[in-house]
Amino acid sequence: MSTINTWLHQLFDGRCRFCHIPCSKQDICPACKEDLPWITAACYACGLPLASGAVYCADCLSSPPPFTHTIAIWRYCDDIQRLIQAYKFEEDFAAGRLLAELAAETLQQRQSLLDAPVIPMPIHPKRRRSRGFDHTHHLAKWMGCSVSGQLLKRQRHTPPQSGLDAAARAKNLAQAFTLTATPPKQVILFDDVLTTGASTREAAATLKATGVERVECFVLARAI
Repeated sequence: MSTINTWLHQLFDGRCRFCHIPCSKQDICPACKEDLPWITAACYACGLPLASGAVYCADCLSSPPPFTHTIAIWRYCDDIQRLIQAYKFEEDFAAGRLLAELAAETLQQRQSLLDAPVIPMPIHPKRRRSRGFDHTHHLAKWMGCSVSGQLLKRQRHTPPQSGLDAAARAKNLAQAFTLTATPPKQVILFDDVLTTGASTREAAATLKATGVERVECFVLARAI
């Protein structure tokens, strides 16, 4: 954790990290927790927020993804976006642990069981060295998931996806992943944010091509 984030965490320890009122259990008060951008209805396949009653979005109906189902807890905006960015880019591990704690609690409340091996979306070793840590792996471990080692490997170092449109993202990720061992028949891909789904599609296609029968996805946040 950076010096500034360490100092801020110590300063507001025991208080909500958003409104700063005293908290007894988590670093977020009940009111701010309720105000998080929760997803209550979404496309079964890709997790895109939809009007209640709809099952699939138009894109998944016209072009089904190689993964079967996606659980997405929040929309990628507001306080959730700030938490993820603080953890991912500013080494604010308190933010990461809060995200993991809230996600695990939500899955338990909704009785959404992650009953297959969880594969954190891999990052290239060069990206890991520059960032200093593997953010998805840490999140999955903090959530208590049954993490399936380094089964999926990123074999090409690709430019960052931010700023690219859907077509450019897909081209950027072509043949970016490879497997290091024989995978199980069912797996869960885990990532912090699903934007266009290009990374998830490529990773899922790689898994399906090597014998995986069912790929599900779990993400903390879904971009709109």
